[in-house]
Amino acid sequence: MAGNEANDFACFGDPSRFEIAVAWLADADPVARRPAEHGWSMGKLQITIAGVNITESRVDGAQTGFVGWYLSPFFDWLATHWAALLHEDDFAWGERTAQPAAIACRRALDLNRGGESPAARATYKRIQSWFFRHGVRAASAGGLFPDLFIRRFEDDIELSWTPTPILCAPQDFAFASPVGAAYLAVSDVGGPLWDALQWAVAHTPVNMAPSFRDNWLNLCDKVAALNVADAATLDRTIDPTLFDRVLTSFKARGRQDLVVEQVANDNPWINVRSAAVAMYGGVNPQLQTSDVDRLRDILIDAAGGTDTERLAGLIEDRAGVPLDVPHRQGYEFALDLLDEMNLPAAGDDFIDVVALCAALGVTIRDETLDTDSIRGVALAGEGFRPVAVVNRRSFFNANEEGRRFSIAHELCHILHDRTRARRIAHVSGQWAPPGIEKRANAFAAYLLMPRELIEQHLGDLLAGSEENVTLVAGKMKVNESALVEHLYNLYMISEYDRECLRSVFSPSKH
Repeated sequence: MAGNEANDFACFGDPSRFEIAVAWLADADPVARRPAEHGWSMGKLQITIAGVNITESRVDGAQTGFVGWYLSPFFDWLATHWAALLHEDDFAWGERTAQPAAIACRRALDLNRGGESPAARATYKRIQSWFFRHGVRAASAGGLFPDLFIRRFEDDIELSWTPTPILCAPQDFAFASPVGAAYLAVSDVGGPLWDALQWAVAHTPVNMAPSFRDNWLNLCDKVAALNVADAATLDRTIDPTLFDRVLTSFKARGRQDLVVEQVANDNPWINVRSAAVAMYGGVNPQLQTSDVDRLRDILIDAAGGTDTERLAGLIEDRAGVPLDVPHRQGYEFALDLLDEMNLPAAGDDFIDVVALCAALGVTIRDETLDTDSIRGVALAGEGFRPVAVVNRRSFFNANEEGRRFSIAHELCHILHDRTRARRIAHVSGQWAPPGIEKRANAFAAYLLMPRELIEQHLGDLLAGSEENVTLVAGKMKVNESALVEHLYNLYMISEYDRECLRSVFSPSKH
């Protein structure tokens, strides 16, 4: 896409979604006083996300809408980390919150800074390396760049930012935009960034000194290399070794078509990942070959199917990242499904989630994987028969009550977590996005324990009674520990009662 000239900027993208605007500026410093590698690239940069100009700042009462500084470090960073920026969605640390990267990464850096043990130093180094790949400020080279993070989030790009000024900023300097986040199609972000790179190598600054020409040519070579990047190179951001094992596994069954993707030379990014790559992106990179093959077989068996008409009627375009509190959104989704299916019916003591899945055409498949880090798998959407897989090896599925909870958890993914490809290939476990997992847990809790059933079973008895928790959990076919947490979230017991009951029904007690 050609840039639109506006106030001497070359503008790429749509400011209502994502726009990057760039321009070269004359450098007042003599060549000898400029930085050796990027002194040729004085310019200005403006970034607008969802209508918000995140480069707008104030200093000494004056306001400016752009960053004025050397731009070649930014363009070089963009070309160097291109694959990671648009395809790596996993954090390099055990992130447990549903916060976007701008919050999560900053907090992880703060919490792990200063550790003296080898393990602590290694963790901090991983977090810092992830920041260098995804934080725009890593490319500032001393400029007053915004605290913007760019990362893949399933089939979206997450853009998140804070107004935190850089340490070397003037005392009264401040970015105008508050904390924010947006989730956009990969092409909405990749397209403008790619066009900006093309502009940078096609338009050299006026009167660029000959001594800087090699630096500019190095940037040209990096950008040219991206033109021939293949899908496998981009997909290996999930984990190079694991991806190669996955590809080998699917080739052994003659179904590498489920893994291999196409990338156009003029659009070097993957808009929508294949189901296989999406599925393995949420597992432990050390997954045993036997389980790589088992997950492969599950996906191949489900390929070629389709949703039932009843299930398709329940799918809504509100999937993806939780834009509300995951817990609250999960409850809302469960309430909607219960209303739609007229559950619980008169006389029901519990929600029969197996019968519910059968009514929706969702196959339940029990597997015993070698790993216990996978709780379950959800497969559905265009080109796939809907399947909820339960891993009997997982601690969560040690009894029938836990199995029922996992089935409900996977049903949430099938209903509400389809990507832009209109399908879901999701592995539930500690490597899955925490916000989506928390939402699915809340959905499962309310689906299996709707308020009216709890009230029906409790009657006039005390909700916080140990005996009543056991009685109600038995009738509803759920674990006591899950019921305790749910009663607290429904404001049916106090925090004190919850802590007392936790000591009785902790999983370690059973």
